[in-house]
Amino acid sequence: MTLKHRIHIGILLAGETGVDMRPHNPTYQDMFSAFFAPIADMVDISFIHTRHGDFPDQLSDYDAYLVSGSRHGVYDDLPWIPRLKDFITSAYSAHIPLIGVCFGHQLLAHTLGGEAVLSDKGWGVGVKDMSLQADLPKSSHQHKTAVNNIDKGQSVHLLYMHQDQVISIPPAATLLLGDDFCPFAAFTIPDRVLSFQGHPEFSADYLAALIDRRDDSIGKDKAETARQTLNIRTDNDQVREWMYGFLEQALNIQSRVA
Repeated sequence: MTLKHRIHIGILLAGETGVDMRPHNPTYQDMFSAFFAPIADMVDISFIHTRHGDFPDQLSDYDAYLVSGSRHGVYDDLPWIPRLKDFITSAYSAHIPLIGVCFGHQLLAHTLGGEAVLSDKGWGVGVKDMSLQADLPKSSHQHKTAVNNIDKGQSVHLLYMHQDQVISIPPAATLLLGDDFCPFAAFTIPDRVLSFQGHPEFSADYLAALIDRRDDSIGKDKAETARQTLNIRTDNDQVREWMYGFLEQALNIQSRVA
C-alpha cells in the first residue's frame, strides 16, 4: 500500500537565527526549505513558531511533525516548553510520526521516557563521524537522489553544535548513532520517532558563522579544531532519505491500522 497524498510536515520552530547573524546568514526556515527541496515533489513543509507560542489548531493538521533546534534547553523555565512537551505526548499517543533535530532530539527523548541535560563535557561542535548501529527504512524514491546508501556499521558524518545532550533514550527506542563524547546522538522508535542530535539542515558555512559567534564560550582551541573539520563532506542527503523513508513507512502503517 502506498501513500496517495504528499506528506505534509509541520516544522515546530523552537529557535531562530540570531538577530546579529540574520543579515548575512539563512534563517531556520531557509535552511529547512533548502534541506527538503530535493524531495519537494513529495513533501510539503509549513512552519509553526512554537517558541512564540504558536501551535497547530489540531494534531491532524499535519501528517508528521519535526521539532527544530534551539538555543534553549529542555529544562529551561519557559512557558512554551511544557506546552511543546504536552503536544509531543499527544502526537505520539495519536501515532503521528515525530522527527527531532538537536534540541528537538533532546526534547523528544526527555518527553518520551529518556533524559537530556546540560553536559559537563562542554560543547560538541564540528563534523562528527559516528557508526550507524541499526538499519533504517529506505525510501521508495531513493534512485532519484544521489546518496551513499549508508548501512549498519558504516560511518555517518553530520554537523554538530550543542552543549546539552541526551543521556538516556526512551525505553522503546533503538540507538542509531553515538560516540564516547555523545553516546546517544540519534535514535528511533520504529514508525513513531526518528531523532538526531546533529544538524542535517545546516551548511558548513552556517556552522562556521556560529563557531565564530560562540568561540569564547566554546573555547578557542576546541573552536579551531571544529573549524578544521568543516571541509569534510556530510551525509545530510542520506539523513533526508532516512527521514522520508521513515515517514513513508510510518504513514503507510498508520493508514493500514486506521
